Amino acid sequence: MKHSTSILALPLLLSGCVLDLPGEFPEQDEICEFDQAREDERAASAANFPTPQIQRLLVNGNERWSNGQSVAPQLVPGDEITLIGSGFGAGTDIDFSKIMIGNTRILETDLVMYKQELALSAQVNFETTEVVDEWPKNVLGWTDTEIRFRVPEHTLSGDLIVQIQKRTGFNQSLTHAGDAHLVIDAQTSRIIDDNFIHNCDVVSDVSAVKSTSPISVTVDNAGFDALAQAGSEAFWSWDYNVGLAHNVRNLDWTAIMQGKATDPISGGLADPKLLFGAVPEVRGEVPDEAIDDVYFTEYPMPTPIPGFLAGSEGKKEGNTSSSGYVGYRYAEATNPYTGNGEWIGFNCASCHGYRVSYEKAPGNHVNKVIPGLPNPQWSMKWSVLQTSTKTFDAIYDKEEGPSWAPGNEDVAKDMLLYYMPSGAGEHNIIRKVGEGSHTDNDYQFSPIAIPNVTHYMSIRRSLSHTESYVGFEGSYIHAEEPDGAQGNMSKDWLEALTAYMTTLDENDDDLRNVGMYRWLAYNNLLGEQASTEVSEGTFVSAGWQSYPKVAEAVARGQETYTRDCGSCHTDALESHTTEQMIPLDQVGRFFAPTIYQKETQSIRVAYLRDLYWTEHRGLLSDGHVRNLEDLVNPERCTTGSTLYNQYYTLHEPVRPELGGPDHQVTYPDLNRKGDVFRVPKSKESWLKPIGKQRNRFIKRHKYFVEVPWDKDNYYWDYQGMRAAYGPGELGSDDAIGMPDAPHPWCASSTNEVQDLVQYLLTL
Repeated sequence: MKHSTSILALPLLLSGCVLDLPGEFPEQDEICEFDQAREDERAASAANFPTPQIQRLLVNGNERWSNGQSVAPQLVPGDEITLIGSGFGAGTDIDFSKIMIGNTRILETDLVMYKQELALSAQVNFETTEVVDEWPKNVLGWTDTEIRFRVPEHTLSGDLIVQIQKRTGFNQSLTHAGDAHLVIDAQTSRIIDDNFIHNCDVVSDVSAVKSTSPISVTVDNAGFDALAQAGSEAFWSWDYNVGLAHNVRNLDWTAIMQGKATDPISGGLADPKLLFGAVPEVRGEVPDEAIDDVYFTEYPMPTPIPGFLAGSEGKKEGNTSSSGYVGYRYAEATNPYTGNGEWIGFNCASCHGYRVSYEKAPGNHVNKVIPGLPNPQWSMKWSVLQTSTKTFDAIYDKEEGPSWAPGNEDVAKDMLLYYMPSGAGEHNIIRKVGEGSHTDNDYQFSPIAIPNVTHYMSIRRSLSHTESYVGFEGSYIHAEEPDGAQGNMSKDWLEALTAYMTTLDENDDDLRNVGMYRWLAYNNLLGEQASTEVSEGTFVSAGWQSYPKVAEAVARGQETYTRDCGSCHTDALESHTTEQMIPLDQVGRFFAPTIYQKETQSIRVAYLRDLYWTEHRGLLSDGHVRNLEDLVNPERCTTGSTLYNQYYTLHEPVRPELGGPDHQVTYPDLNRKGDVFRVPKSKESWLKPIGKQRNRFIKRHKYFVEVPWDKDNYYWDYQGMRAAYGPGELGSDDAIGMPDAPHPWCASSTNEVQDLVQYLLTL
């Protein structure tokens, strides 16, 4: 069904609005030029790489600490800090450097928020050159012997550490042989203006980490609690303008969350809990603001969707209220066709909220939605649900095919969306070919696993972008509609959300200990390493370090980790990543690379945290590896082994009785092993054309194939993708040549797998 009021029928009513895109988005291949002088500076800096040392710390010009002093210097937000020492390098634009105080990264780059608008006819967001807000960087000056920075407003006490990595070169382009791969500054990549000058950079190769010794500092921040509370409301209570955007595109979230929407694949009414992992709200398991009404006197991001009648703007403030499910909130807004109302949209907590139950201490049982942990049962199934009058736009439509399967024909996207792996999203699919954005449907099946963000703030290369993206903060100033948000966040609200994000690791010690206990019990190791009599509460309250045999196994695993994983997954900030960008032809991927991975032609080394819980949604960037044991097992990396064949070759399913893709079944069920990914075929008949439309849509994705032993499913042909990926997807002359296995780095011996996994559970 289409919206009852056609967009194209309203040019007079909406004469003050933008109907069509005013041009094209900038293409990095066309506007980016190699900066030899900058690369020479980086090479010169990399040639001298001593261990950085802080000798003195000044606050507003007055010395408060010197090397050897044990008393923590006291700081307040806004203080100007001067670090005097040696080996600091050339600064954050030349080197890949970070400064942390506790969980707060000192912002290295000016953040600029440009006005975002919506082209109504295409339903595509874009930005103008009008600056609507700014967040100036905290780094004020940087030489090899002196660093000056401002203490951010969202800082708490903790260790002050300067971490240095040198840019030792750059990734070669996979599409322009012999050239460096250049990317446009992600802050401006959504600006449509032929006269705007964009910054570009290479995708830098970075060195191993060197860092200063930590200095314990005390930050007197009386305003932090109020700031973090506002950030919590942004995380749990705000809908990020998704409700209005989806309402305009004809999705009925109210019917969906009330269990009144129809499931077109399984039939009958859809239960949000079972279908896409929605978590019912229970007071005490979530903050009150996740349930109670929260009135925003200023919305965290202005909506780019125009209001009712010519020249009217969308609501800038309003009430948000509960839908009954965590992360799905009503928000007051203005629909350009029907006027004021309130609609449900999802927010951070829907994807980054995992309800866990455990025993914290003997008799002390905890039920809590942990913010930051990926929800392993969140799925794209909500996008296909229907009511008698409404169906999400672009799910059933006439759409042009890709270059390898051309033709403007009717398609039905519901079957492929329905069997998308849980714990992952693929939002390009719900766009239409040719709408005009970077996120249009590209017929490249590229699920991206929901990341864990419980300890994320040290990351600079957010969303797998290169360094120009400016970490977590940058990922929210220019949100794109398929990523679950519309608009750009204001500086004050972004700072508040950042403050709240620095607190999300408060549950990590419990999560590690619970994960270790349950892993030991699952693998029948509890008696060997602790005692079969020890309860979860006793183990968690004591901590895994209290059990000598557990600690011994962890120590052995750490030795393997240092040898086999440490070159990429070691830093000084407990994120366990160098943030190296590994070229696609070296790291590979099971499913097709995402938009961001195609833009950078690489995948960032993942940060590691709470791995017992993140493995529940699958591991690696597409979630295709089902558990830690398989991830590090050398047989997964060995062509021809049983485990390799199970993951990466076409074969009859190991668990055919499960039906559909085994990847749909989430841990801790019996299906902990991976298997070939498949999607059901639909019956085709002239009486029921939707079957043909579903099959047509799946077959347009060229790495779904038919197999002789199974007439009921399409199979994902990983080996076929490896052999052919490149010309049709990136525009390369030849296939880029992905490795035998995605992430082709495993332990050296199967005898080391168990201890290595046990160490990984402590990260």
